[in-house]
Amino acid sequence: MSLLSLCERRSLGIHVTDMDVEEPQPPLLGEKSNIEVEEEELKLDGEGCPKVSRTQLSLIYSLHLAEAIVASSLQPQLYMLLRDSQLCGSVNSAYWTGLVETMFALGSIAGLYWGRLGDQHGRRSVALAGMLGMTVSCVVMGFSNGLVSCALIRAFAGLMSSSIRVSTATMIGDVSETSSAKARNFSRLPLVATGGVIGPLLQALLAHRFSSDNKIWKTFPILSSQLACASLMFVFFLVNLVFLQETLPTPPSEGFDEETQLLPRSAEFFTEKDTFLGQAEYPAAPRRPNTFRDERPEPIRFSEIMRAPSLMILLCSYSFLSLHSASFDQLLPLLGNSSTEHGGLGLPCFFLSLVVLFAGIASGVVIYLGFSKSVQRLGLLQLYRLCCWIYPVIYIATPLLSKVAVSSEVAVWISSASSIFTKTLVTGFAQTLVTYLVTNASPDAFSLGSIMGVMQGASVFRSLALAGTGVAFSLSDDVSIEATNYSLWAAMATVSLGGAAVAYFVRDHPTVRDYSSSLKWEVCYESSEDLAI
Repeated sequence: MSLLSLCERRSLGIHVTDMDVEEPQPPLLGEKSNIEVEEEELKLDGEGCPKVSRTQLSLIYSLHLAEAIVASSLQPQLYMLLRDSQLCGSVNSAYWTGLVETMFALGSIAGLYWGRLGDQHGRRSVALAGMLGMTVSCVVMGFSNGLVSCALIRAFAGLMSSSIRVSTATMIGDVSETSSAKARNFSRLPLVATGGVIGPLLQALLAHRFSSDNKIWKTFPILSSQLACASLMFVFFLVNLVFLQETLPTPPSEGFDEETQLLPRSAEFFTEKDTFLGQAEYPAAPRRPNTFRDERPEPIRFSEIMRAPSLMILLCSYSFLSLHSASFDQLLPLLGNSSTEHGGLGLPCFFLSLVVLFAGIASGVVIYLGFSKSVQRLGLLQLYRLCCWIYPVIYIATPLLSKVAVSSEVAVWISSASSIFTKTLVTGFAQTLVTYLVTNASPDAFSLGSIMGVMQGASVFRSLALAGTGVAFSLSDDVSIEATNYSLWAAMATVSLGGAAVAYFVRDHPTVRDYSSSLKWEVCYESSEDLAI
């Protein structure tokens, strides 16, 4: 077996075995035994495998950074549009922030379309379209001077940013040659996302620079910062337009056998997923000369994805995670600024912003340094389930600990900051794990985008986080702040318990396609069978 073939087989850490064969078969003449192959694979530690260019990885991360900048720039915009000096602790501001953020979250449903488009026409074109769309959204947002127009533009920005999220995850899955490389590449995403703070910084630096010089700047208070953001997005677009390469496999058409309609067993131009499935028979569409589209498997249909029970259970658990995590993020300005006597965190606005910033950076560093080791020790599924069970502990313990530490202001700050950091860290771990697991569920490289698009569509449930701010807004005049805050904590704990319960039912070996030869998919991390899905 060639070195490249071994690398391809390890690219997603997937082992494929025949379910009907109970005993190991002796090797054929000229072939190596399974033990010899496993020993040879273990000797390959990524150094012998072809590595993706660091430049290409950096370009993929730049896409994720650009999306993070646009996603994190909402609150400063609303601060200017609402002209509310109490944006941090105001129930009214929290409600409108949640409403506009919901419009952004609804754009995630477009991931279904972007993923399918990426499988059919390539990841690069989808990513570039998303970058161009985000550039336009920044420019148009600059001329927004009301909440309605801001919400509509934000919805368009969410629609375009979903293409970036789908493309980023799909391209990382494409270029990762081994399971360890994939874990390492995905673990960098939370750290890269912390660069989204550039958006609020631009807003803070440019918000009042031109307001007194011209009537245009007074009429459109966020125009200056949005033009700067659009310029930055356009630079990202130009750089990726010139240097970003397509990651979707495009083997030459002469590798196709017209008589048997089979892809060759030794097709080294495929990635690991394709190498395995290249041994199965694909139904051939009518042939067109000099085209490859008919020679590769068609992207997986959504109906096939919906018939994969364990994958759907995983996405259901991820929907719960997206909902309560987004609820915490939207309610944090309100709960964080509330007194500990009322079930809040007791953090002043200036300190709360610093805690959120440093919690994101610190958790990103921890995830990058510790993701692979944590997965090796606990396993993918076990680690994900552990993350899901930590959430209800956070939501229950946070207000209680803050109330216990009320005698010391420093103790309150430490307790509240620790809770925010823990939640940020667990969220980064959980989202990285889900992305890794969903990537492993793809039957081939030409269906990866569709499956990642379904995952992105599942995150649309975070738009329901508006219910939390809506409850706080509606009860602000009739119910005490203490009762409202504790009700919000209880609601988040309940939703997180539901997500943890669903995560328990995630099972191994998802069947995402039915083949003529019955296959059992074992997705493992290096040599550990505990990481199967």
